[in-house]
Amino acid sequence: MDKKIILITGSRKGIGRYLVEYYSGKEYKVLGFSRQESDYKSENYSHFCIDIGDDKLVKHIFSEIRKKYGRIDIIINNAAINPSISPFILIPADTIKRVYTTNVFGLMNSCREGIKLMIKNNYGRIVNLSSMAVKHEIYGETIYTSTKAAITSFTRVLAKEVIKNGITCNVIAPSAIPTDLSLTVDQNALNEVLKRNAINHLGRMEDVSNTIDWLIKDESNAITGQVIYLGGV
Repeated sequence: MDKKIILITGSRKGIGRYLVEYYSGKEYKVLGFSRQESDYKSENYSHFCIDIGDDKLVKHIFSEIRKKYGRIDIIINNAAINPSISPFILIPADTIKRVYTTNVFGLMNSCREGIKLMIKNNYGRIVNLSSMAVKHEIYGETIYTSTKAAITSFTRVLAKEVIKNGITCNVIAPSAIPTDLSLTVDQNALNEVLKRNAINHLGRMEDVSNTIDWLIKDESNAITGQVIYLGGV
């Protein structure tokens, strides 16, 4: 297969859905992971219903990908949930575990299994999505913010471990972009937070794809372990 293979998690809606459509329209074979079926259809797109927090299922799906395609070139870890915006002491333990399972452990699962395939070709690009919340430390978002901070540290260390295998790992932290996830946030509070940015309005999907385009270029093999905040955070 001449087309590069790109895997996008959280592919059914929001930023993930946008990226699926964007890269399916380019010279890529796109694989999408989400818990539910997607209504997006393209000859360049294959969808997998999967909970990335289930490590056994992730291993099985990656085994199927290896058999069918033989490799993965790019992983964009976009899947994330933020079901509870409230003071920490009011958040149930089960909710905390659920957020960490998807946002952190799920991302680690896809990185681990994806890297195994990338090593065989001595090439790979991993882009993990974080959030401006890490910088702004927003009231009521202790759990979501801490998961995104964990992703940052994880990615920076992982970058040092796998660069010898031709694999780069970077983080993009968008400003708030209109999605189902951002709509769960109090809009007045969100606007107050946006005022802290150099660009104090909502971001665009194109901001994310433009940055990913740069990071996944073959020529970007010296860019790794970086955290790119969009919107002048």
